[in-house]
Amino acid sequence: MGIKEFGRSECATGNNGRIFAVDRNFSASDAVSLPERRDDLQENPFLLKIFHINDLHCNIHIFAEDYSTIPVFSKIVNEVEKERVLSKNRSDTGVLFLSAGDDSTGSPLDHLTGYDGEDFICHPAYSAFSLAGIDATVLGNHDFDTGLQTLIKSIVNDAAFPVLSANLKHDGELDGLVYPGAIFVIKGVRIGIIGLTTPGQIRSREGSSFSITNPLEAVEEFYDKLVPFCDSIIILSHLGYKLGSTFATVKIMGDMELASGLKDQKIDLIIGGHTHDFLNINGLELKNIVNNIPVLQAGFNGLFYGKTILKISDQNSLIRTSVLPTGNLFSNRDFDSAFKNTDAGRSIAVLKTPVGNLELFDEYSLKSYNIFKDSFENPMANFITDALAAVIRDTGQEIDFTLIDGTSMMRFFNHLGKTVNTLDVYRLMPYADTIVLITITGRKLGEIIKENARRINRDNKPNIERGFLHFSKELRYTIDKTRDDVTDIIINSTLLETCYDNLFTLAMPNYVQGLARCWEDSEAAHGNTISGFKDIPKKDTGMYARNELLNYIKKNGVSAESGFLLDGRLEII
Repeated sequence: MGIKEFGRSECATGNNGRIFAVDRNFSASDAVSLPERRDDLQENPFLLKIFHINDLHCNIHIFAEDYSTIPVFSKIVNEVEKERVLSKNRSDTGVLFLSAGDDSTGSPLDHLTGYDGEDFICHPAYSAFSLAGIDATVLGNHDFDTGLQTLIKSIVNDAAFPVLSANLKHDGELDGLVYPGAIFVIKGVRIGIIGLTTPGQIRSREGSSFSITNPLEAVEEFYDKLVPFCDSIIILSHLGYKLGSTFATVKIMGDMELASGLKDQKIDLIIGGHTHDFLNINGLELKNIVNNIPVLQAGFNGLFYGKTILKISDQNSLIRTSVLPTGNLFSNRDFDSAFKNTDAGRSIAVLKTPVGNLELFDEYSLKSYNIFKDSFENPMANFITDALAAVIRDTGQEIDFTLIDGTSMMRFFNHLGKTVNTLDVYRLMPYADTIVLITITGRKLGEIIKENARRINRDNKPNIERGFLHFSKELRYTIDKTRDDVTDIIINSTLLETCYDNLFTLAMPNYVQGLARCWEDSEAAHGNTISGFKDIPKKDTGMYARNELLNYIKKNGVSAESGFLLDGRLEII
């Protein structure tokens, strides 16, 4: 194919430029279809104003305690629109609006995409992006969470803009849907963009055949195709800030290492995502310039957005960059009105419809159990683990117990309410974690449980994510905080020490202890052995934890009878 022009839908606000997606077959013969290129940039520099977001995680809105919606993305759209109006009749100014990936997974609206291509209604973020006239996005790791077939339907149905990734290799099923790069022609100025995807935390679902390759090699290959025909080259990256970043796993290299490796390529900017960093919040910092390449990133969830001005001439240079909060901005009424009439907008009322009764015990304290969720036995953790165990066994799969960590309990149910709705469940478990099965020996299980004594939160230390595990009712034990030790481990009514050679099958969300890596690395650096689950083979059941919990609540509600209780499975002395 080589090159494909993207038109704008009638409802999109759009830009006064043209968008061309380019693939690996792009050549000089394809470039003749590009609009005429300006030849006066040395005398008349062009100012490109770039608005960028990353890791929106489908937070088009956030939902207040009373379930009302608070616009998030619309506020950014309004800022972009104001700049588009100001730039429209100026020959020396243009606007780009970009997303650096992880557009999905993390909002109650996620349910609209379905799973593995089934029950697909729409991709809320891509629908919103198309309405807003966003110019391009790059694939992030979470954009694969619900399977390749879901991603394909999302792009085909809802993406009126190029979806990019130069280091994504596949068997052809994404041909014509995902592109290595794109060329934007604004008032005769050509801007080339190369997309990059992280190999970190990618969930390759069964039946999906793809791989993520070395990002530096991908840039080196595709840069040579673009540079003869472009006035500026920008990298739109979902690699993460740098190796060793604490929030998300960065593999092979991050943006800083990428910039260091780009010796022979003139890259004007790297606009990044993945690690949720707020970079250059008060202007470009020297530490974020490598090989004369500025590295940018604008937080997560639409709480902030980036605004950058790039001068394009015979010598391109960044004029200004900043990361700005969205909280006090005004939303865009035209966008809000249009979004309400989409499938995503119409679904919000369904999210608030009760799906089960809520009856919590009188002593339950939302504040105590939510804030100190990894400090003692937790009724929410008991409910989730027992519910998932019941659902898994109902499918005929044999397991001994289930477990979760604190990241499976992000926002607890309102104890003043009498019912639970879909919104409640998705706020509790905002990510599309699948349930995996692991088989280990009793001896290994004992090591993991004893290690849990070091993971529990303590009164004399800051509460950080250590990956403390909560178990279903089949497993009971005592933690002695004074000695960082565990005693009296009982599994299925039997002392664990009597069955160290036995095999046990457990079920857990696939991202358990994923956010504990910083603490684990610190422990390892101090010579403390960490067991965990990293090197243990896992079998993906294809069951999504939050969906299974939602189905359980629809049948059983939330009460002591359905498992929301304290039963002494964990004792702390």
